[in-house]
Amino acid sequence: MVLAVMKYLIGNWKANKTEEEAQTWIKQVKRENLRIEEGLKVILCPPFIHLNLLRQEFPGLLLGCQDISPYADGAYTGEITARMVRGLTQYVIVGHSERRRYFHESAVVVAQKVLQALDNGLTPIVSVDRDNWRQQVIALDEEARKNSIFMYEPPEAISQQLGPIGKGTPAPLKEVKRMIASIRDETQAIAVIYGGSVKAANIGRFLDDPGIDGVLPGSASLNAPEWIRMVIAANRIASNNSS
Repeated sequence: MVLAVMKYLIGNWKANKTEEEAQTWIKQVKRENLRIEEGLKVILCPPFIHLNLLRQEFPGLLLGCQDISPYADGAYTGEITARMVRGLTQYVIVGHSERRRYFHESAVVVAQKVLQALDNGLTPIVSVDRDNWRQQVIALDEEARKNSIFMYEPPEAISQQLGPIGKGTPAPLKEVKRMIASIRDETQAIAVIYGGSVKAANIGRFLDDPGIDGVLPGSASLNAPEWIRMVIAANRIASNNSS
């Protein structure tokens, strides 16, 4: 018997969609009445303002947020803390390369966010890149590493939001497998996934590989038909793995 392997499909809307646009996406996806296979976890990470809407419209959908404060509740104007969102979401993206680049988040700040997430029952999805992954990993203690999902995402592979599903070139499969194996050995994490220009046309290349636990598409998840195609493809792979 082949043991079932858990695969992850995690959509990241980034800073996109008004409420009206989110409603349109929801209507298109709901029409498909998608079911999720046992060996697959589908997680959607919208902006904070859409979490409650998506929870109401898709009661069984796993949700994540795209960031949290490194602080607990207190006098931190504008911050959204892990305790505020723990009733709405189960996951949180931490240390995304766009946060590190545009908001100058250090490894120390990312580690603080990971601890806030874990202290509030959220699973961190920690993003690391090719050149700095080891330093980014060792900033976390052993317990934090083991209780996190890690995402390998080289910044140059991130899709630009051009056209309906974005344009970009994913990292070569050989590189992705090598990096994920190294990160897994160092972290002993829940899962290690890949992010960077993932779309329906290439999702199978990554999810079919037993050494890659999942994918995190960004721009492609904004397009409802493309998201549907990715879920269908991921379902097929999960079904094959469990049969």
